[in-house]
Amino acid sequence: MQQYGKTDDSRELTTLLGDLQPRLQAHAKRMLGTNADAQDAVQDALLIAHSQLNQLRDVTRFPAWIRAIVSSQCYRQLRRRNVVLFGEDLGRLEPLAPRRFDPACAYERKMLLASVGRAISRLSTPQQDVCKLYFEAELPVSEIASILKLRESTVRKRIHGARARLCKALANGEDGPSVVVGYLPISDHLLGMVAHRLAGGANLRVHMKRFLSWGALAEALRRGTINAAFIMAPLAMQLCNSGTPLKYIMDGHHDGSGVTSCTRSAGRTPGDGAPGKRVGVPGQYSTHRVLLSKLARDNPGDWDGIDAVDTNPSYVINSMKKQAIDAFFCSEPWCTKCVAEGGADVHIHSSRIAPGHICCVVAVREDFFHAHPELVGDYVRLLDLAGERLHSDIEYCAQTQAEYTGVSQDLAGKILGEKIVTFDDLHSDRGRMDAFMHQAISSGVLSRPCDLDRFVCNDFH
Repeated sequence: MQQYGKTDDSRELTTLLGDLQPRLQAHAKRMLGTNADAQDAVQDALLIAHSQLNQLRDVTRFPAWIRAIVSSQCYRQLRRRNVVLFGEDLGRLEPLAPRRFDPACAYERKMLLASVGRAISRLSTPQQDVCKLYFEAELPVSEIASILKLRESTVRKRIHGARARLCKALANGEDGPSVVVGYLPISDHLLGMVAHRLAGGANLRVHMKRFLSWGALAEALRRGTINAAFIMAPLAMQLCNSGTPLKYIMDGHHDGSGVTSCTRSAGRTPGDGAPGKRVGVPGQYSTHRVLLSKLARDNPGDWDGIDAVDTNPSYVINSMKKQAIDAFFCSEPWCTKCVAEGGADVHIHSSRIAPGHICCVVAVREDFFHAHPELVGDYVRLLDLAGERLHSDIEYCAQTQAEYTGVSQDLAGKILGEKIVTFDDLHSDRGRMDAFMHQAISSGVLSRPCDLDRFVCNDFH
């Protein structure tokens, strides 16, 4: 059987993926209900497929293989909804434990199984016996019936009778409210990952929901399927301006991005001029567009005429290698990863453009903030503890990023050790946000001011 991995095969794969992607997107949408969630699942599946391509022995099975990975990612999203949100999809699922296609599933699996276990422990003993075998051990009804010496109809009846109570427990109706925090698998959001790990991966009061695109994260925050997020400040202010009131409770980090390209020339230093005209950025309402505008103002002639191209952070390296963009301006770990893979330079770090700049902030939906102020305060204190750990134990924090995102621990440790992204003075600051907002307006990223009296929260500092 032919195995993928050679250059010609990679080109064939790229062509095949282009043909399959609309069908994969449609398949994911049927399972998840929205384009944003479907896009997230397909993107996640494509990353997994690229990383595990050498495991595919028979190339003729590629369409079925990639579809299976997409289905797994969709079920993973549905399972996570059951645990941290409403539980309304529990009846659609078979076993609850997600398949481990990538390292990022490890803590989600731990959190999920602990949540399910606590929910099952509140059921009657007969229901517990059945549900432990069905949801946790992943056994089919026929095998459960054989083990427990019951009729299959009795097993099904007990599972059906347990669903309502499980849904209620998994929706936090019995454990108190939880804060559900959206994040991307980037170094900028490591504060949230460390906080969640410090709380214990199975903590029922704080849940992490991973996204691969800013658009999907923003849409989830707008819809209220998450109630907090690590989010770029301009995007948070745009959500406020467009009718989704948020509270900015602290900075998520400072600095942490870089302009990276494959361009090299003798005697050139990374900070000398633009590496090309088409520069990939994370989105329309990104910190990076604000900083590119400042770079052009501060260096007339060198950075003029840049065409900022919205590019999904997870695909910036591949987009540059395919020459869809000349360079990318993005968060870590993509810059350091691209350099480590060879043939690339970081031309300028964002800390040189605006030292200590705001980028991602921690924002909470205003309705959740007012409904659960004590929980929000507890979360801020947990983030403060995470900030202290980021300063005192690089190895622990690099290991955390590896477990939550799949990036290598050595790469994560290098980024932290060189202080490319920093976690100093993260308390919410009205003056700092006001100055940044005016930069965003002058650069054209924001069309009007955000109501900072409503947006900025200093209640916890």
